[in-house]
Amino acid sequence: MLKILPINSVLNVNCRLHKRSKEQKKELSVLKKRFSWLAGALAAAVLWGTSQVDAATILFVPQDNRPVSLSYTVDTAEGAGYTVITPPDYLISGKNYHGEADKIWQWVDENASRADVMVISTDTLIYGGLVDSRKHNLSLNTLLNRTKQIGALHDKYPNVPIYAFGTVMRSPRASGGGVEPSYYDQYGPTIFQIAALQDKMDAGDLNQDEQASLVQLQASVPIEYLQDWFNRRQKNMTVNRALIDETRNGVFKYFALGHDDTSTLSQSALESRYLKLYSKGLKNDRYGSFPGADQLGLLLIARAHVDRNHLKPSFEVIYPLGGGGETVPHYEDQSVAKTIAEHVEAVGGTLATNGKPDILLAVNTPLGKVTGESEAFENFPMISNSTNAFLDKIQTAIEQNVPVSIADISYSNGADNTFVYGLYKRDLLYKVDAYNGWNTASNTVGYAIAQGILGKAMPTQAHRDMLTQQYLDNWAYQANIRKDIYRMQDSIRTDNVRYTGTLNDKLESYMGERVQDFAEKYLKIDPCTVSARFPWGRLFETDITVYDQPVAPLQKELRLQREAEARAKAEAEAKAKVEAEAKAKAAAAAAANGGASTTIPVTQE
Repeated sequence: MLKILPINSVLNVNCRLHKRSKEQKKELSVLKKRFSWLAGALAAAVLWGTSQVDAATILFVPQDNRPVSLSYTVDTAEGAGYTVITPPDYLISGKNYHGEADKIWQWVDENASRADVMVISTDTLIYGGLVDSRKHNLSLNTLLNRTKQIGALHDKYPNVPIYAFGTVMRSPRASGGGVEPSYYDQYGPTIFQIAALQDKMDAGDLNQDEQASLVQLQASVPIEYLQDWFNRRQKNMTVNRALIDETRNGVFKYFALGHDDTSTLSQSALESRYLKLYSKGLKNDRYGSFPGADQLGLLLIARAHVDRNHLKPSFEVIYPLGGGGETVPHYEDQSVAKTIAEHVEAVGGTLATNGKPDILLAVNTPLGKVTGESEAFENFPMISNSTNAFLDKIQTAIEQNVPVSIADISYSNGADNTFVYGLYKRDLLYKVDAYNGWNTASNTVGYAIAQGILGKAMPTQAHRDMLTQQYLDNWAYQANIRKDIYRMQDSIRTDNVRYTGTLNDKLESYMGERVQDFAEKYLKIDPCTVSARFPWGRLFETDITVYDQPVAPLQKELRLQREAEARAKAEAEAKAKVEAEAKAKAAAAAAANGGASTTIPVTQE
C-alpha cells in the first residue's frame, strides 16, 4: 500500500523563511502537486463518469513566456493532474521578443517521445513567438520549411495527437513598447486607417471621399514602411494557408487560428475572411478560427482533456440585463455570443438548451453593448438591481449543484468591481468553479471554458489556488491596484513605463505589498502564500504565484525594514553632519585666535 505522509510533515516551512530561493519554492509546489494528482484524476473520473485516472504527459510549446501563455496555463493543467513539459524558459520568446525557433524544434525532437499529447504554438515553432510573428525578417522559404517540420513530427509520432494554435497577425489601432515594428509607434494609427479603408474597399463599400482619403493616407507613410508591413503579412498569410493544408492532411487533431486584437474594419478582418474561404470544407471539430490568442494554449489543453476522457461537456450561457450576447467587445469584430459558441465548439462541447448543463457559463456583460476599460473611474463597486438579479441566478445554480464558470467581460483588462464585490459579499468567490476577467473578452471566455472543464479534475486546494490566482490578477491588480501604480509612475518618472522602459523597483515592491494585503483582506488567505511581480517590466500585466505553503516574503515587513534602515542611515548621516560641523566650527575658531587652541589647559599640582 502506498503511504502518503501528511503534507505539513513533508513541507515544514513558515512565512519567515524569506531567503528561500525561487527554485526551492517551485520544488515545494511541485512536491505538493505530486501528492494531489491522483486525487484530481479520481475526481475527474467521478464527476465526468469516466474510469481514466492516469496522469498523461503534455508536451506544451507556448506562444511566449507571459503568465497567461505559460505559467497560468501550466498551473491549471498540472492542477488537473497532468504532467506538463515545456521548452527551457531561455528559449521561449520573452520580454526581449526573441524566441529561438530552431532550438525549440531541437527540444521538441528530443522530448516528443515522452508525450501522450502535444499542444503547440505554431507561431513559436515557425517565427519564434507571437510578437516575433509581427516583427520577423525571415524568408518565406524558411517559414515554410519550419511548417513542414510539423507534418514530419506527426509522421514520426502518428499516435500522439497534436493540438496546434496560431494567429492571424494583429492590426492594432496603435501600439508601443516594441511589440510591433519600430515605425508603428509613429505611423501605426495611419497604417490602421489605411488597412480599414482597404478592407472596406475589398467589400465594395468605399465611396469617393473615402477613396481620396485612402490615397492621402498612403502618401503620408514612407513607402518602405508600408511595404515592410504588408510583405510580412503576406508571408504570414501564406503560412496560415499551409497550416490549413496540414489540417486537411490530418496532421492536427485540432487547429485553432486566433484573430489577435482585431476590429470590424481592419487588415486582420480582411485576411480572416479569405482564410475562412480557404478553409471551406474543414469540419468544425478539426478547425476553428475566432477572436483571441492568449487563451488558445489552455483551451486546447482542455480540448485534449475532453478527447482523452471521451467527454462531451454541455454549456448553458446566462447574461445579466443589458447587451448580453449581442455585445461586441473592444478589440474584437463580432458578438460575444458568436465567440462563445465558437469556443465551446473548439473545446469539443455543446450549447445546452434543455436539462441541467455540465457547466453554467455566467457571462457578465455591460448594460449597453460596448465594453469599458477596467481602470476607468466608473469601475467602482456600486451594487445595482441588474447585478443583484444576475448574482441571484448564479447563487441559485450553485445551491442546485450546477457548476458555474464566470466570464467577466463587462470591462476589458480587468474585473467589474461591482460584480466581483457582489460575489465577495455573498461568500461566492470560492463556490464557483472558475472565474476569469482579464484582457480581451475572447481571452476571458476561452479561459473560463477551459478552467470550467479542467477545474472538475482538481483537488480542493489546487482549485482554490486557481481561483486565487485569477482574483488577485484580474480583480486585485488589474481593476484596482494598477490605476494607483500608474499614478505612482507618473510621479516618479516621465517615460511611459506602462509599455516600455526600465521598471522602478519601488513600483514592483508597492504592487507586491498591495496584492498581499488584498489577499488577506478579501480572500482571507495567508499573504505569505502569494507573490506578485511584473514579468515583462510593463505595468499592464502581472505574474501572480500562489504557493502551497507560506514561503513568500511579506512585502510589508520588507518595506518597514527598508524604512527603518533608511531612518537609521539618515539619523547616522545627520549625526555625522552635526559632528563634522562642530569640528569645522572649532577649527575655524582656532584659526581666528591665531592658531591657539580653544581647549582650556589643565594644570597638574
